[in-house]
Amino acid sequence: MQVKLTNICDIETDGTEGFIPSNGLSFLIETEDKKILFDTGDKGSILTNNMRLLNIDPNSIDLLVLSHGHWDHTFGIEALVTARTEKNELVIIGHPHAFAKRRVAKLTLRVAAFLKYRWYNLGFPNLPDDVKEKLSFQPITEPYELIPVLKTIGEISEWKEKPSKIDKLTIKLDNKYVKDELLDDLSLVLKTKEGIVVICGCGHAGVLNICARAKELYPDEEIKSIIGGTHLVALKTDEELDYVADKLEKEYNKPSLYFSHCTGKRAIKYLTKRFGEEIVKSFRVGNELIFDC
Repeated sequence: MQVKLTNICDIETDGTEGFIPSNGLSFLIETEDKKILFDTGDKGSILTNNMRLLNIDPNSIDLLVLSHGHWDHTFGIEALVTARTEKNELVIIGHPHAFAKRRVAKLTLRVAAFLKYRWYNLGFPNLPDDVKEKLSFQPITEPYELIPVLKTIGEISEWKEKPSKIDKLTIKLDNKYVKDELLDDLSLVLKTKEGIVVICGCGHAGVLNICARAKELYPDEEIKSIIGGTHLVALKTDEELDYVADKLEKEYNKPSLYFSHCTGKRAIKYLTKRFGEEIVKSFRVGNELIFDC
C-alpha cells in the first residue's frame, strides 16, 4: 500500500502560481481508497483555493482529523463543509477539548486580539446549524486507528520532556474559562515498510514527548521522519534547541525533518546548520511525500 501526504495549507508554498500561503496548516493523507484531511487551516477561502489547484474534491474527503482546536487549524471547516455538495455526513475526529472555545487570558490582550482579528474566540469556530448538521463529531482521547497503517497517538497528559505550550490562552470547559493545558494536541503516526513517520499539527505536547509516545505504540520501529508543525518557536535559547537536537540524534538516529508551520525560522535554520539539508527538508504547499506501507 502507498500513502501520499500532500501539503494544502502552510506558511510557504512551492512557488506554483495561485497557491496562497497562510498561518494555518492542513495536510491530505490518502491511500487508493481513503482520503483523510488533517486540519483545515485558518481561512476557508485559502483551503478551498489550494484544494482546487491540487485537484482535491471536497466531496472526496472521507474523514477529518483535528490536531487540536486552535483557530489556525479549524477555521477552514465551514468552507470545507459548504463546498461539499453530497449529503453524507463528514466524520470529524479530535480530542474533546478540540471542540471547545478559547480566548486570550488577559483582558488587555483579548481586546488587542479582537481589534486585530475581529473575534474573541481563538478555538473551535462558531458554525451555523446547517454546517453542524453535516458533521458527525467523534471525540477521542486514546490512540485511534484511522486506517490499518495510520493512528492517532492519543492524549499526552504527562510530559517527561518540556512541552511547547502557550500560556496566554484559556479554554471553556463546563461553562467556565480555565487555563488551557493543551491536552487536545494530537499527532499521527504512520507505519511504513522502513519505520514510522510522525505527523504533527502544532506539536504543543513537545516533539520529544510525541516521539516517545510514537515509540510506545511501535517499540520495535525506528522513527524515519517527523513532519509538520512542532512549535519549536517556543524555544528561545540555543541550549534548548541543542537539547532537542541531541535527543533527535542520539535517541532517534536523526530522522528526516520536514518541519513547517509553527516550528519557526530560527529553529529550522539552527537544525539545518546542525544536521544539513539531507536531514532538514522542505515541505511546502503543493509538495507531496509518498510512503510504502
